[in-house]
Amino acid sequence: MAPRTRRLSTSLGTLATSLAVVASALVSAAPASAAPVLLSQGKPAVASSSGGASYAAALAVDGNSSTRWASQGGVDPSWLQVDLGATATISRVRLQWDLSCARAYRVEASTDGTTWTSAYSTANGQGGVEDLAVSARGRYVRVYGTTRCRTSTANGYSLQEFQVFGEAGQADTTPPSAPTGLRSANVTPTSVDLAWDRATDDVGVTSYEVYRSGQFLKAVTGTSTTITGLNPNGAFTFYVNAKDAAGNISQASNNVEVRTPPAQSDSERPTPPTNLRVTGVTANSVSLTWNPSTDNIGVTRYEVLAGGAKAADATGTSATVGGRSPNTSYLFTVRAFDAVGNVSDQSTGVSATTSSGGDQVGAVTELAQDSDVPWGLDFLPDGSGVYTRRDAFDVVKLSPSGARTTLGTVPNVATTNGEGGLLGLQVSPDFATDHYLYLYHTTANDNRIVRIKVEGNALVTGSVQVLLTGIPRNRYHNGGRLRFGPDGKLYAGTGDGQNGNTAQDLSSLGGKVLRLNPDGSAPTDNPFYGNGGNARYVWTYGHRNVQGLAFDGQGRLWQAELGNTVMDELNLSQRGGNYGWPSCEGTSGSCSGYVAPKRTWSTANASPSGIAIVNNALYLATLRGSRLYRLVISGTSVGSETTHFQGTYGRLRTVEPAPDGSLWLTTSDDGDSTPNNSRSRVLRVQLN
Repeated sequence: MAPRTRRLSTSLGTLATSLAVVASALVSAAPASAAPVLLSQGKPAVASSSGGASYAAALAVDGNSSTRWASQGGVDPSWLQVDLGATATISRVRLQWDLSCARAYRVEASTDGTTWTSAYSTANGQGGVEDLAVSARGRYVRVYGTTRCRTSTANGYSLQEFQVFGEAGQADTTPPSAPTGLRSANVTPTSVDLAWDRATDDVGVTSYEVYRSGQFLKAVTGTSTTITGLNPNGAFTFYVNAKDAAGNISQASNNVEVRTPPAQSDSERPTPPTNLRVTGVTANSVSLTWNPSTDNIGVTRYEVLAGGAKAADATGTSATVGGRSPNTSYLFTVRAFDAVGNVSDQSTGVSATTSSGGDQVGAVTELAQDSDVPWGLDFLPDGSGVYTRRDAFDVVKLSPSGARTTLGTVPNVATTNGEGGLLGLQVSPDFATDHYLYLYHTTANDNRIVRIKVEGNALVTGSVQVLLTGIPRNRYHNGGRLRFGPDGKLYAGTGDGQNGNTAQDLSSLGGKVLRLNPDGSAPTDNPFYGNGGNARYVWTYGHRNVQGLAFDGQGRLWQAELGNTVMDELNLSQRGGNYGWPSCEGTSGSCSGYVAPKRTWSTANASPSGIAIVNNALYLATLRGSRLYRLVISGTSVGSETTHFQGTYGRLRTVEPAPDGSLWLTTSDDGDSTPNNSRSRVLRVQLN
């Protein structure tokens, strides 16, 4: 039996070995579970508050543990939220706390940013690094702190890194189609009903955003709404954009023009203004004030006349009339208008004589008239100006004596039937050798930055080089200003493309100030270069619609930005700074933790476009405000402010310092986006 036992033992051993080999093979052949992916780095982040610009929410998802988010001290609860860009399966969350940690907190996930599901909670947080295994699905993930480790009112919550890991979802990047058939009905003196046909989307439309001439009014889920709060006897333009669950925004619907009727039959004229008086005189301007008129319905505006000719408009009871000649006598009168256009008799006149001394903002002469909208403006080495025409898509050379030469049409430019087209222009710092003009323009799909050569007096259309694409476009909010800095880099101001979320999204080029090398590559010292992708180009973010860029004598970048309905801004640029849109507009809204503006104006008094800086004075051209502001730069702020040309020349688009020490100023009669359907001017303003 012994041999049989040995044979059996041997057989069993052989079988065991064989089974082990098979099992090993089966294990080897089994599919490996994919390691969770870091989903949160560089994604848009927001917070309930922050302790300042150096502790913004984005600093907790930048992959750099030497930076951090910190909430305001002494505030419970506080939260930090990251948008992953698409719904994902979340398996791990890593929290790297600073000393100000959370004792009690929750980690929550949401598919829509509104309804939250808890993925983890504790009342005994340990601080330091907490690596949490979780199981959740969502696009938005937040840490919601309810009790701080350090209970002093000086301390808040602070995270050096907030990392979310899991399996990425398929991002929806396809915007809905544009709504169609926008129409109006039931127009009253103060309201109108709007309706439109549904947009389509690959996933589904969730809402529609209603705009009036670029200003957001409301979001609705259906395909109709009533707009209230309109002025009687007014003209209004409305359009609608569709939005999907991923936050993608469609292009705009058709425009619908609405004129409200008068509030009632009104043939009564306002009373004439009284007590017109002079409050200030310079060599080139006269400041006036008067007592208000009365009207049975209401006075809407005043018109200042000099020698019987219109010299300025005002909505209040004062105005500064610029563009005057030194040591010259003028007779001024004022008349009032009501909502239906009834006009008062002129006031009693008052005379004023300008001084003989020089004024800071001096005499104005007209260099040229233009049937289109002059937008970007710069100067060639020979002293000639060169400017873009927004709706005609061409470039014009203008000599200091007013001689015009059309250099040619820029290829592949498209309109948005709003504020898009051929926008910013900069002459290459090396134009004498490379002959390049840099241009910012709209196409059918985006806004982009290109450069094109000029040979003789003609654009070389075959020389176009596309430097950067993918800047969001829409009917409004296209940005467009370009400016070369003293560092030799090209800076570009962009708009949010009517999607406020893009302003906080470092992976989007919208709502930013961008910084490029002249060849279109991203400088390696840009603040978010390490994030890769579009973030490599971002200099500052959190902007709505940047229209003005200028450098001061210290090499600092200032920028002007259009607000929505509350405040416009003048900002001093901070590398990597977050300026708060859409949470913050000027100083209105949730503004804690964002870079604060240096000056704000109501949108009625500004709507800033171009800015220029000469000898420590900043000049800001305004569209809706129809005036030129002069502000003195003082340290990191701006001090005294004077107003020039209020209502004298209408909407002002671009202001640029000329080689001869003057300013060139363009007006902007925008017309209807039809080429050569405007009445604009290029003016020369003497600086004394």
